[in-house]
Amino acid sequence: MLVAVCSDVHNHTGRLVAFATAARAAGAQELWCLGDVVDALIGAPPAAHASTVAAAVELCDVVLAGNHELWCVQRGMLDAATREIVEGWSPVEERHGVGLVHASLQDPFMEFVDTPVKAARVLRETSGWLALHGHTHTRKLWAQTDAYPGAQIRPTRGTVAAGADRLLANPGALTGGRPSWLLVDLAARTLRFLPLRVAPPVSS
Repeated sequence: MLVAVCSDVHNHTGRLVAFATAARAAGAQELWCLGDVVDALIGAPPAAHASTVAAAVELCDVVLAGNHELWCVQRGMLDAATREIVEGWSPVEERHGVGLVHASLQDPFMEFVDTPVKAARVLRETSGWLALHGHTHTRKLWAQTDAYPGAQIRPTRGTVAAGADRLLANPGALTGGRPSWLLVDLAARTLRFLPLRVAPPVSS
């Protein structure tokens, strides 16, 4: 099974649609989003949040809750229907034996997994060969082996084969100047990080 993974949309509905289009073209059978579909800090109106949430529900098989979903609920920034949808999302899931979390298992909403110590902790708490997280906006790949129980950083270029390693991957973010996503072959145990092709801004 091929799975496409994105994270940190931050109300970029067009990029979410572009991700889904590219993922389906690549043969992905399921699409997973690791949270922060909306953005609580940019002052978007409820209708904008509702549009992005509706797109995520329509396009993705799994959607996690991120800290921005939490903040939008706490601050009353969503309409009633959208709030009900978002409150049904969890920051932690498991799908086809893959552990999914927005931030980290210790703090699913807020902790940045950005050091070998934190990555090793997530891998120790994950039962399968692969775990996925978002939140940092930086695509990253960590590996843990029987010989090296810590976490080693691995390149995110080309196709990466897990082999006997246990991997922790961050697909990067759909927001920002270098949006990216991840294609996972669950049967072959391979990962491929891909840039999201977006149209350049139109100059006035």
